[in-house]
Amino acid sequence: MTAASSPIDWVYVVSPFWLYGIIVLALLAFGSNEEATNPVTIFFKRISTSLETATGYPAWSMAGALTGLTFLAVAAMGLYWDVAFHIDNGRDKDLFTPSHVMILLGLGGLVWSAGTAVVFASIDKAAVRLRLGPVRLPWSAVALAGLGIGGVAAFPLDDLWHQAYGIDVTLWSPTHLQLVAGGGLGPIAVWLMIREGRREWSGRGSPTVLGRIIEVTTFGAILTGLSTFQGEFDFGVPQFQALYFPILVAVAAAVSLTAARIALGAGGAVLAVIGFLVLRGVLALLVGGSLNHTVPRFPLYIAGALAVEAVAWFLGTDRRLRFAAVAGVAVALFELVGESIWVDLSGWGDPSASLLPKALVFSTLAAVAGAVIGTALGGAADSTNSDGAGVDDAVAGQRRVPAAALALAGVGLVAAMAYPLPRNVGPVDAVISLQRTGTGDEALATVTLDPPDAAESATLFGIVSWQGGGRVSAELREVGPGRYVASRPVPVTGSWKSMVGLQRGSQVMAAPIYLPADPEIGAPAVPALAERRVAFSRNTDILLREAKDGPAWPAIAAYLGVAVVASMWLYLLGLAVVRIGRRDTEDSGDAGPSLRQPAPPVPPPVPVGSWGGTVPGAAPATRS
Repeated sequence: MTAASSPIDWVYVVSPFWLYGIIVLALLAFGSNEEATNPVTIFFKRISTSLETATGYPAWSMAGALTGLTFLAVAAMGLYWDVAFHIDNGRDKDLFTPSHVMILLGLGGLVWSAGTAVVFASIDKAAVRLRLGPVRLPWSAVALAGLGIGGVAAFPLDDLWHQAYGIDVTLWSPTHLQLVAGGGLGPIAVWLMIREGRREWSGRGSPTVLGRIIEVTTFGAILTGLSTFQGEFDFGVPQFQALYFPILVAVAAAVSLTAARIALGAGGAVLAVIGFLVLRGVLALLVGGSLNHTVPRFPLYIAGALAVEAVAWFLGTDRRLRFAAVAGVAVALFELVGESIWVDLSGWGDPSASLLPKALVFSTLAAVAGAVIGTALGGAADSTNSDGAGVDDAVAGQRRVPAAALALAGVGLVAAMAYPLPRNVGPVDAVISLQRTGTGDEALATVTLDPPDAAESATLFGIVSWQGGGRVSAELREVGPGRYVASRPVPVTGSWKSMVGLQRGSQVMAAPIYLPADPEIGAPAVPALAERRVAFSRNTDILLREAKDGPAWPAIAAYLGVAVVASMWLYLLGLAVVRIGRRDTEDSGDAGPSLRQPAPPVPPPVPVGSWGGTVPGAAPATRS
């Protein structure tokens, strides 16, 4: 089934850029020109002085970071809007829909953001380490541009993929993963840009309250970006094993919250979660409220943040591998319990006890690996203490995460992600009986399984309906041996699709209740009969009716391409972390002293919590 967008939807596309333009004009109005005479230079200098005074960071850092956050917000809005649209309405009629354009502009905007940072750094003659003549290239800008280029490149490839294999309405096709990963990793590059700017200004005063709020918001964006891979679970139409959900939650929490605790200090993990809840809350209100689509649910991550803070309080963070190992285990345990309670209380789903043993094992493996990566990421904040003073050699040595540990963490993360990948089918049949209710558009389903114990060890078992203008789900409650009754009627007419889903271990299966005819793809109808006996098949036979078989080589090329692009992204991010985290005495690549005149001193703000800058002259804290 296909659906078209409304002209009013384009207002959501242009609104963020109107706001961005207003902010630029305000910065231009309140800045000074620093005796520049060239109109172009005057434009950038006025914005520079406004940004530096307002944030306590060099202008190139804030100009690139704020531009990057703006475009990432556009991409995130486009992604969640697009997924909700497909779940509620089915296929697109056009390639350039409002949501697709937002994704494309958002990812392309990362290149623009990197270029913005380069222009400001070059005009201000910033003391960045990478220089090509008069052009100053921050390491973080190189990483951000790489993410944007790789993400945009996936857009035309996605159209080719659909031509070869049909319209696969899934978040995890290779081209979709490349699009999502480009935006999902983008906030990390933005934070590295903020820290690279902070390094340049070490000893020149503390960031202002606004500057600190921006950094905290960036960590909320990092957690948001790493959570985008959970999208199919957020919308309640998962196509993969339920085991992925706790694993993905554990990885996102471990990476972002350990890095936030190291970079922001005490309370940093909690502040990152607050930023995340604000960002995801706004997205949920826009998608589920203004646009009237299915509301995307999301984990809270509160339990994981408290676990990271507790480990840091008891053990400190200077001995990074010890902190990572203990924090990873704590995140896995606390998040598994905390999110299970949230999923149950919020009505998001019904957590299965049969999932617990494997979830505990593999989410722990994933969380420890993620915590090692997160602590290494936090190393970009290690070149100086918060007061601008350098760290001594002994502390610096403990803070280094060995390459071998990172390699082992990578292997562990791949293993944890690969284990739930199979989607098999077991020998299960169902007799589905329907009793029409009301006007006859809905029916109460009774499902009798053969064998009767087929759902006893199920990790997911229920009914879901979608693509009729929304999403409806119903629990299946046992009323006799192998006999289950739905907790509510589900739609069985019009463009709705309804099915029974059953997952147990690696078996991911479904049985149709009602499917409309789809002449565009030659799919026949599955009518809503009073009673039907049907064998369970792989759930993608129903969820991806639009997909078709195609030649093998494009799929092989696509997956290899994603692997190559992802490797390049990780290399660029890792290179930026290493370069930014090096102390001046270690940086053999220093191109010499800055050619830029020192900026006017920024008045030290009143510290906000323990994550703020220290008061000049105060004794350093004994615990990180």
